[in-house]
Amino acid sequence: MPKKTENLLQTSQNEVVTEYTGSLEFDRELYFWDIVGSLAHVDSLLEAEILSKDEHSKIRKGLTGVLADLNKGKVELRPELEDIHMNIEALLTERIGKVAGKLHTGRSRNDQVSLDIKLYTRERILETLEELSALQNVLTMIASKNLKTVMPGMTHMQPAQPISLAHHMMAHWFKFQRDFERLVHCYDRMNLSPLGAGAIAGNVYDIDRFKVAKALGFRGPTENSIDTVSDRDFVAESIFCLNMIQIHLSSISQELILWNTPQFGFVSLSPRLTTGSSMMPQKRNPDIAELARAKTGRLSGSLISILTTLKGLPLAYNRDLQEDKEPLFDAFDSVVDSIWAIRSLLASAKFNTDKLREAVMKANLTATDLADYLVGKGVPFRTAYTIVKEMVQDSIKEDSPMEEWGLSCLRSYSKLFDKDALDHLKPEKSMERRKIHGGTAASSVKKSIETAKKMTEKDAKIVKRIEEDVQGTISRLIDA
Repeated sequence: MPKKTENLLQTSQNEVVTEYTGSLEFDRELYFWDIVGSLAHVDSLLEAEILSKDEHSKIRKGLTGVLADLNKGKVELRPELEDIHMNIEALLTERIGKVAGKLHTGRSRNDQVSLDIKLYTRERILETLEELSALQNVLTMIASKNLKTVMPGMTHMQPAQPISLAHHMMAHWFKFQRDFERLVHCYDRMNLSPLGAGAIAGNVYDIDRFKVAKALGFRGPTENSIDTVSDRDFVAESIFCLNMIQIHLSSISQELILWNTPQFGFVSLSPRLTTGSSMMPQKRNPDIAELARAKTGRLSGSLISILTTLKGLPLAYNRDLQEDKEPLFDAFDSVVDSIWAIRSLLASAKFNTDKLREAVMKANLTATDLADYLVGKGVPFRTAYTIVKEMVQDSIKEDSPMEEWGLSCLRSYSKLFDKDALDHLKPEKSMERRKIHGGTAASSVKKSIETAKKMTEKDAKIVKRIEEDVQGTISRLIDA
């Protein structure tokens, strides 16, 4: 093969490798935590007497200088250096010379990358927990104001029984509480330091993995170097937790979309948070809720992406794991933005109590209460069910809600109906009879809100603990 052709082929191959395998386009987002991890590592190298005090000081000062320049956008990153890790090392070398080459002693990009992603994930979990708590506060605020606001409870998207708006809002609260707890458990499982695992087998240097883990706010080091560099369980688990949050956001979004239509009229969304039509001047569209609903597809895609990437990977590190970052970054961005947007939408929404009450009356939602009344008189439930079903059918046929019926009308269906049966036609009375723990009675929902507030107090302490891990790491290593 002619030399000229050979050189062209070689150049082409280099371009393919650089452009196809490079990750700088997305892993540049890790630059802050890459430098934080390097600061912890350089301290451990001093402790192990691998670096002199002068070398340690030069590298440390160089790293903080690179960080300052990156924060200010003063440096240009080079795609040909493949990733953010090599770019930072190159910037450090330009700044302090050959001594920068000692930074990577006892460290591989395998444990370095794992560390960066864990530090990033911890910070984003903290952010997500804070947003979730803020959303839950909005839900408890709405609930506290609507303990006696009657609305139709739905099953199969059909009106079923009277419930309070407070009870409905707290149903969402407890879904988000499970999301909160899932994320905390995910955080606690992943909060182990990868540093020291090296490429696969650990390293030969006398580095104190426990001390460097503590400096980084981890509860300790990982236990197996092979598992450490191949582990992306925490990425998959984080995305799953985020996916569930988005699914729950999608649920409440769907309700707001439906309730905001003239056909329902249950809620009026703020004009500031809806958009107009380019053609139809009368329309206001619930775009925020629609986009939050749609982003569930992105989150589900991210989850499938990481699970498929991890499927069948042999131990230990494989380049496939480079594909973990984009779905993780996008999942956090999408969920945090969606929580904030839906929280804003709910906080400014106005619930139309008259429409909610009217929907309950028109749908005869106290029918089950009437059947229960007859059961209390000794009628078998199935017989009572048949009697009340006939009453409902006649009500619909005559366009006459049962709530407006008198005692004589009730007794035409069963002589067992007495004057007290009229109370069983009132949705407010229906709600108040359901005083069971977790029921829709105002007293029960009030206890539920009190329970939620106690849980919120505990959650605040958990957020504070995680914040100390994340912010404490920054204080110890950068602000020192």
